[in-house]
Amino acid sequence: MSLKLGIVGRRGISFAQGIRAMPDVELIAMCDLDPHVLAKETSELGIPRGFTQFAEMLEHVDAVLIATPMQFHAAQAIQALDAGKHVLSEVTACVTIEECWRLVDAVKRSGRTYMMSENYCYFRENVLVREMARKGLFGELYYGEGEYLHDVKSLHHFPDGSPTWRYYWQVGQNGNTYPTHSLGPVMQWFGAMDPNDGVDSVVCLGTGRHTDPEHPHDDTTITLVQLRSGKLIRLRLDMMSNRPHQAGYYALQGTHGVYEASRVSGQVGNVWIGKNSGPGPTLDVDRQWTPLSAFDEHLPADWRNPSDAILSAGHGGGDYFVVRDFIEAIQGHRANPIDVYTAAEWTAVGLCSQLSIANGGCSIKVPRFRNPADRPITLDA
Repeated sequence: MSLKLGIVGRRGISFAQGIRAMPDVELIAMCDLDPHVLAKETSELGIPRGFTQFAEMLEHVDAVLIATPMQFHAAQAIQALDAGKHVLSEVTACVTIEECWRLVDAVKRSGRTYMMSENYCYFRENVLVREMARKGLFGELYYGEGEYLHDVKSLHHFPDGSPTWRYYWQVGQNGNTYPTHSLGPVMQWFGAMDPNDGVDSVVCLGTGRHTDPEHPHDDTTITLVQLRSGKLIRLRLDMMSNRPHQAGYYALQGTHGVYEASRVSGQVGNVWIGKNSGPGPTLDVDRQWTPLSAFDEHLPADWRNPSDAILSAGHGGGDYFVVRDFIEAIQGHRANPIDVYTAAEWTAVGLCSQLSIANGGCSIKVPRFRNPADRPITLDA
């Protein structure tokens, strides 16, 4: 029997081709508050039914892809889970720590699958580095970097000058308000070596406001993420500075090697792998960069020669694999790669960074969402 899936929010249409490339899945519905957008997208994509009310759409589907503005993600996910539906949610999962806990509750009581759709984890280069880390090519990992640099000042207002959701939720407060694109892939690399490790605390500092002082958001924030193992991740978020878009810069350091992404869009990253040659100085000639593409043999088999249908799904085929992992997790054929506990932890890094920067860069503990003892007593059980 085919699984019937509905999309809520126009941003979800980027996944339509990925959904259609999956067997045993039907994209049967779309929900959007704007009837004109709804009519246009359902017609162009051949989606049979359109709804302006989310609750009404839930009556007709088995699973939902939530791609609305971020402040609605948790409430709509909880509503869908309580209605017995599986949920694939865009980032971030929540906008408060309290929402994180309530989302965890909803997944547990529903018994349904919840997955966060962090598609930067599905960039081809990031998948390849994850597999290399899993195989131990970098040795023991101890340091990583992730950066999301995207000038989105033009998206803070509608053409009439009124504020968009980003005005309030991305740049209306300070700290790393959009952490998961830069954090997610690096956390998966560390998790490939030690799946029991996790985030312990964060520290966040910023540059101040220079290019768009209308908002309280610093041009650049740096967030240091300390893992429970003591390992370290550095995140940079910049949605203000006048500069070219850097979709995702990443770096990884281990005892036997290093990976650094290119800072130029469209160019491949580089790797050095090897061990110290022994006592005494090591000549630079012994440590030359090799293009990451030279290690393509370590890609999972289904990533090596993706079909045209997969590549048409967007993000180099990544959007297809997001949907595939979600559907196979529902079917019990695959472990959920970004489950509710992971989604809450990655999201909470950003939320705790806001507390840190507001308090002069002090260290803030991130809750362990699997541990009820970390839950504030002011929240309902």
